[in-house]
Amino acid sequence: MTEESENQIEQIGIFQLLRNMLSPRTLPHIVMIALVSVILLFLVNSQEVLVAMIFISMALSYILIATLSNKELIINLTKLPDGKGEYSWIVRFLFSFRITFVPILMAAVFVGIMWSFTGGQDNTWISPMLASLFIVWSIAQAASFRTGMVEWLANGLGDAKLHTYREKASTASQFAIVQSFAFIIIWGGQMLTKSEKMNFQDALLGGFAFLAISFFLQAITMWLTRDERESAGNEKGLAGFSFKWTIIAQLFITWHAFSIYRRWRMDPSDASTLIEEGILMSFTVIFAVWSLTTYTVRDGKRLVSENASLPLGISFGYAYAGSVTMLTGTFESLEQVMIFGHVLTICAMMLLLRPTLRASRTSADRFTLAKNIDIERKEDEDEEEKETVEPEVVTENDDEWQEDSEIDWEKGTDIGEGLEWTEEAEEADSDIELVESD
Repeated sequence: MTEESENQIEQIGIFQLLRNMLSPRTLPHIVMIALVSVILLFLVNSQEVLVAMIFISMALSYILIATLSNKELIINLTKLPDGKGEYSWIVRFLFSFRITFVPILMAAVFVGIMWSFTGGQDNTWISPMLASLFIVWSIAQAASFRTGMVEWLANGLGDAKLHTYREKASTASQFAIVQSFAFIIIWGGQMLTKSEKMNFQDALLGGFAFLAISFFLQAITMWLTRDERESAGNEKGLAGFSFKWTIIAQLFITWHAFSIYRRWRMDPSDASTLIEEGILMSFTVIFAVWSLTTYTVRDGKRLVSENASLPLGISFGYAYAGSVTMLTGTFESLEQVMIFGHVLTICAMMLLLRPTLRASRTSADRFTLAKNIDIERKEDEDEEEKETVEPEVVTENDDEWQEDSEIDWEKGTDIGEGLEWTEEAEEADSDIELVESD
């Protein structure tokens, strides 16, 4: 494989992807999505159809930019140049938003097309369609998190050494880790809500309901994955992967359960809710883009290049924010929308636990098989086999077609020797001799 092809299929790490997406040269795009989403959130009650079209158009414009992201013209129009100018940082910051003009103009064209061909304000299907994407995003949040974590934890899958699985010790340690995490977040959540310090006893009593919910969810998780964890425990690599994955998945479920409980019983502020959901949306987008990058790299090609990662992530962000904004009109409260999304995410993660452990076992078998194959030795054996097997060559002087007995050329050979002649044959022979004598 050449150096060029190796560079083409080199996998992008998640930290490298984060650096690309948070580069100062493209930061105005991220600031713009936050500003546009907040403005449209306040306009949804009066201009629902227009707001839905703007969200969809912004998502489409950044998808188009992602497909053309390797073109020099697009790079110059959507990225800031290197180096600092002569102006103050405030002027440079305001002037940096010029790189958002192209996607905004493209979105304006898309809005005009949709407004003309879909009935404008009288359209009745575009808002429900965008709102229904929230279900997809809630499930995708669990799926993208699962893909990212599996890729990160899969390094030890090839270790096929025997391992002694201790189910009770493994289960007890997982309960201890996850429930400690549950207690820490409920303790911190209560202090932030009440704006005062709490001792251990007060935090335990105040968060007892959440701790009971967390324990119940973890018990279901452990019961669902019992057979898979036991099967994975016989090999060292699989046992380590299974232990880490189940703990991370349970922490993920516990956090979403805490978000539901906080909105249900702790009355958080709207600002803290938006910040938390913004962080969750960011992680969802990052893992989704990284998942696409990982899968296309495995096939020896990359549909999501480094230049395309940011516009594609922003496109997902506009679609996610648009679906949430549309649902606020349906549920009449952002709080109810978020609770519904967290419930869907928890259910999706629980359904993904067992298939992930099963798929990891198949992947481990492939890694082990690949490790045991000696490619150089196989090539040497093929070369030796080619050298030992020589093709049979037939020459013109080959006498193998002749009979084994030699021919006496002076006496000749009677070809009729050994044959029985009939009377008719003898008469015909005598007639031939008479003709010859004449």
